[in-house]
Amino acid sequence: MGLPIALLAIMVGSLAGCGGDGAADSTEARKLVIIGVDSADWSLWRPMLDEGRLPHLRKFMGESAYGRMKTFYPLEKSPLLWASICTGVKPEVHGINNFVDGSDQKPVNSSAWYAPALWDILGAADLSTAVMGMWTTYPARPINGVMVSDYLPYGHGREKALANLAYPDSLSPIVSKLRVDPDALGADDLGRFIDGAKLAELEEKYPNDIRKLRDIFAADLGYLNVSRQLAKDRDFDLFFFYLRGPDMISHHFYEFLKPDNMRRAPDTDRMVAFAEVVEKYYDWSDEVVGEVLGWFPPERQAVILSDHGFYGPRRTGNKGTHEHSEWGVFLVRSPLYTPGHKFGHLNLLDICPTFLALMGLPPAQDMPGVILSDGLTDLGQQRVPKMESQRVETYMPLRPADGPAGERDPAVDEEIRKQLRSLGYIN
Repeated sequence: MGLPIALLAIMVGSLAGCGGDGAADSTEARKLVIIGVDSADWSLWRPMLDEGRLPHLRKFMGESAYGRMKTFYPLEKSPLLWASICTGVKPEVHGINNFVDGSDQKPVNSSAWYAPALWDILGAADLSTAVMGMWTTYPARPINGVMVSDYLPYGHGREKALANLAYPDSLSPIVSKLRVDPDALGADDLGRFIDGAKLAELEEKYPNDIRKLRDIFAADLGYLNVSRQLAKDRDFDLFFFYLRGPDMISHHFYEFLKPDNMRRAPDTDRMVAFAEVVEKYYDWSDEVVGEVLGWFPPERQAVILSDHGFYGPRRTGNKGTHEHSEWGVFLVRSPLYTPGHKFGHLNLLDICPTFLALMGLPPAQDMPGVILSDGLTDLGQQRVPKMESQRVETYMPLRPADGPAGERDPAVDEEIRKQLRSLGYIN
């Protein structure tokens, strides 16, 4: 279904007329960088900041309004949460409800999206998007820009890249070459998180732990390689970079950081070997945040957020989403928000309306959330009420049409199911 002409006119008109002064009308003030850090949590970040770590996050906090984000409760699954962040609607509306579907546990793919995502809305307003690694985006659908799907890390043994690994599909073999082979990571690479001099010894003694570390780090490095190249090649209106690794690292290694949470602590040697993996992975993620922000002008609007927080292992032994916390993070650098302001909290469904307002577009009336109104500058006090008053009836006519079929590779499906089982997400 196409977008009604009247709706498109409202969108484009609001984009062009939402300012009135230089700050609002500048090109940079209508562009946005989003950095998603899955499961990032202030309860881990704050002690690290107090120790003088995470310097890029600290700098960004000084430039941003920041605070807590209340996710869905009871705690839900990452594909569901990120889909609500990207669409502004609840799961029963956007269609993403689980990791897998059916009795054969086929991984849910991009055909499940029913509501339009942020990039669909922006595309109708002739704004371009680059989105990397977002959940449930394989096969990559046509958008105004580039989409690198969540299947980039899988299928290393294949002779050729999965069809529609990226959009446009001509990029699929190119981005697949930028992947990182987990087995190619050496002592210098993994030495960021463990004692690299003991890598061979640790790999022999704890092969499953080192395997997980290799796979997680290689996946994030691959998306970083692709994103670095895309940012060099073209300036997109929205650049959406997503790091899944912090969540996966936490599920696998948080027990060594906080063994008191466990019913039974890991053996001493294993705990010593992996005690710093989680915090050191966040040190590395902070470097990535600094690099990604450095690809763009310092006045470019930017958001750092998570989909939920991370509590860690439960004494009940329950894993998967039971280890999540209901409080995620949200930081926004924009002429609309006062630098250094600490807001109380916002709800997960407020995020998409806020993204749209940052780019000069009104939310829809059928989006339950509101635009963040805490810590507004004078410009923000002019812009945000205007965007709220200009809500369009709906963006649902922009919901994605059926995209490419992609490939259903049984080996890749099983690789994904094995990973989901290891995280405690499926049985």
